[in-house]
Amino acid sequence: MRRLRRAENVDDVFKQMEKMFNEFQEKGRNFAHDFTTGFPVDIHEEDGEFILSADMPGVVKEEINVKADAEGVEISAESSHEIEEENEKYYRKERSTKAFNRRVSFPQPVDADTIEASYEDGVLEIRAEKDVEDGKSVEVE
Repeated sequence: MRRLRRAENVDDVFKQMEKMFNEFQEKGRNFAHDFTTGFPVDIHEEDGEFILSADMPGVVKEEINVKADAEGVEISAESSHEIEEENEKYYRKERSTKAFNRRVSFPQPVDADTIEASYEDGVLEIRAEKDVEDGKSVEVE
Protein backbone atom coordinates (compact mmCIF):
# COMPACT_ATOMS: atom_id res chain seq x y z
CA MET A 1 0.00 0.00 0.00
CA ARG A 2 1.28 3.43 -0.97
CA ARG A 3 1.20 6.29 1.49
CA LEU A 4 0.33 9.69 0.10
CA ARG A 5 2.31 12.64 1.17
CA ARG A 6 0.37 15.55 2.52
CA ALA A 7 1.54 17.84 -0.33
CA GLU A 8 0.03 15.51 -2.96
CA ASN A 9 -3.36 15.63 -1.24
CA VAL A 10 -3.34 19.41 -1.05
CA ASP A 11 -2.34 19.76 -4.72
CA ASP A 12 -5.12 17.37 -5.73
CA VAL A 13 -7.73 19.32 -3.75
CA PHE A 14 -6.58 22.59 -5.30
CA LYS A 15 -6.75 21.10 -8.81
CA GLN A 16 -10.27 19.82 -8.19
CA MET A 17 -11.37 23.18 -6.81
CA GLU A 18 -9.84 25.01 -9.77
CA LYS A 19 -11.57 22.66 -12.22
CA MET A 20 -14.92 23.12 -10.46
CA PHE A 21 -14.51 26.92 -10.45
CA ASN A 22 -13.64 27.01 -14.17
CA GLU A 23 -16.65 24.83 -15.07
CA PHE A 24 -18.96 27.00 -12.97
CA GLN A 25 -17.58 30.15 -14.57
CA GLU A 26 -18.06 28.76 -18.10
CA LYS A 27 -21.63 27.64 -17.38
CA GLY A 28 -22.39 31.04 -15.90
CA ARG A 29 -21.14 32.79 -19.03
CA ASN A 30 -23.25 30.56 -21.26
CA PHE A 31 -26.31 31.04 -19.04
CA ALA A 32 -25.90 34.82 -19.03
CA HIS A 33 -25.36 34.87 -22.81
CA ASP A 34 -28.54 32.88 -23.43
CA PHE A 35 -30.58 35.27 -21.31
CA THR A 36 -29.21 38.60 -22.45
CA THR A 37 -28.29 38.52 -26.11
CA GLY A 38 -30.43 36.21 -28.12
CA PHE A 39 -33.90 35.18 -28.99
CA PRO A 40 -34.99 32.21 -31.07
CA VAL A 41 -35.14 32.76 -34.83
CA ASP A 42 -36.48 30.49 -37.58
CA ILE A 43 -35.99 31.12 -41.28
CA HIS A 44 -37.53 29.23 -44.17
CA GLU A 45 -38.24 29.64 -47.86
CA GLU A 46 -41.74 29.76 -49.30
CA ASP A 47 -42.89 30.77 -52.80
CA GLY A 48 -39.66 32.57 -53.74
CA GLU A 49 -39.27 34.50 -50.50
CA PHE A 50 -37.54 34.04 -47.18
CA ILE A 51 -39.65 34.23 -44.05
CA LEU A 52 -37.86 34.93 -40.78
CA SER A 53 -39.76 34.47 -37.50
CA ALA A 54 -38.34 35.77 -34.20
CA ASP A 55 -39.93 35.01 -30.83
CA MET A 56 -39.92 38.20 -28.75
CA PRO A 57 -42.47 37.73 -25.95
CA GLY A 58 -43.15 40.65 -23.65
CA VAL A 59 -41.87 43.21 -26.15
CA VAL A 60 -44.13 45.99 -27.43
CA LYS A 61 -44.10 46.65 -31.19
CA GLU A 62 -42.87 50.23 -30.69
CA GLU A 63 -39.76 48.95 -28.87
CA ILE A 64 -38.54 46.90 -31.88
CA ASN A 65 -35.98 48.24 -34.37
CA VAL A 66 -35.28 46.43 -37.63
CA LYS A 67 -32.47 47.34 -40.05
CA ALA A 68 -32.28 45.26 -43.21
CA ASP A 69 -30.25 45.01 -46.37
CA ALA A 70 -29.87 42.48 -49.18
CA GLU A 71 -27.61 40.26 -47.03
CA GLY A 72 -29.52 40.09 -43.76
CA VAL A 73 -31.40 41.80 -41.00
CA GLU A 74 -30.46 43.27 -37.62
CA ILE A 75 -33.16 43.10 -34.96
CA SER A 76 -32.88 45.01 -31.71
CA ALA A 77 -35.28 45.91 -28.93
CA GLU A 78 -35.10 47.38 -25.48
CA SER A 79 -38.00 46.69 -23.21
CA SER A 80 -38.55 48.02 -19.71
CA HIS A 81 -41.51 47.43 -17.42
CA GLU A 82 -42.45 48.68 -13.99
CA ILE A 83 -44.92 47.07 -11.62
CA GLU A 84 -46.22 48.91 -8.60
CA GLU A 85 -48.69 47.49 -6.11
CA GLU A 86 -49.86 48.92 -2.83
CA ASN A 87 -52.03 47.37 -0.20
CA GLU A 88 -52.68 48.17 3.46
CA LYS A 89 -50.24 45.37 4.38
CA TYR A 90 -47.47 45.75 1.81
CA TYR A 91 -45.90 47.89 -0.89
CA ARG A 92 -44.19 46.39 -3.93
CA LYS A 93 -42.35 48.09 -6.75
CA GLU A 94 -40.42 46.12 -9.37
CA ARG A 95 -38.59 47.15 -12.51
CA SER A 96 -37.17 45.02 -15.27
CA THR A 97 -35.23 45.81 -18.41
CA LYS A 98 -34.49 43.51 -21.34
CA ALA A 99 -32.25 44.29 -24.28
CA PHE A 100 -32.14 42.16 -27.42
CA ASN A 101 -29.81 42.46 -30.39
CA ARG A 102 -29.21 39.95 -33.15
CA ARG A 103 -28.00 39.96 -36.76
CA VAL A 104 -29.35 37.20 -39.01
CA SER A 105 -28.07 36.58 -42.54
CA PHE A 106 -30.35 35.44 -45.32
CA PRO A 107 -29.30 32.16 -47.01
CA GLN A 108 -28.81 34.11 -50.23
CA PRO A 109 -29.22 37.76 -51.23
CA VAL A 110 -32.72 39.25 -51.31
CA ASP A 111 -34.27 42.23 -53.05
CA ALA A 112 -33.91 44.87 -50.32
CA ASP A 113 -36.92 46.82 -51.61
CA THR A 114 -39.26 43.91 -50.81
CA ILE A 115 -38.39 43.50 -47.12
CA GLU A 116 -41.44 43.82 -44.86
CA ALA A 117 -41.88 43.28 -41.11
CA SER A 118 -44.93 42.61 -38.96
CA TYR A 119 -45.38 41.85 -35.25
CA GLU A 120 -48.23 39.94 -33.66
CA ASP A 121 -48.64 37.94 -30.44
CA GLY A 122 -44.95 38.17 -29.51
CA VAL A 123 -43.65 37.00 -32.89
CA LEU A 124 -41.80 39.26 -35.31
CA GLU A 125 -42.11 38.12 -38.93
CA ILE A 126 -39.86 39.47 -41.67
CA ARG A 127 -40.50 38.62 -45.33
CA ALA A 128 -38.12 39.26 -48.21
CA GLU A 129 -38.23 38.15 -51.84
CA LYS A 130 -35.18 36.31 -53.11
CA ASP A 131 -33.02 38.23 -55.55
CA VAL A 132 -33.58 36.35 -58.81
CA GLU A 133 -30.86 38.18 -60.69
CA ASP A 134 -28.19 35.64 -61.57
CA GLY A 135 -25.50 38.22 -61.91
CA LYS A 136 -24.44 40.50 -64.69
CA SER A 137 -23.07 39.48 -68.06
CA VAL A 138 -19.74 41.07 -68.74
CA GLU A 139 -18.54 41.56 -72.28
CA VAL A 140 -14.97 40.53 -72.85
CA GLU A 141 -13.00 43.05 -74.91
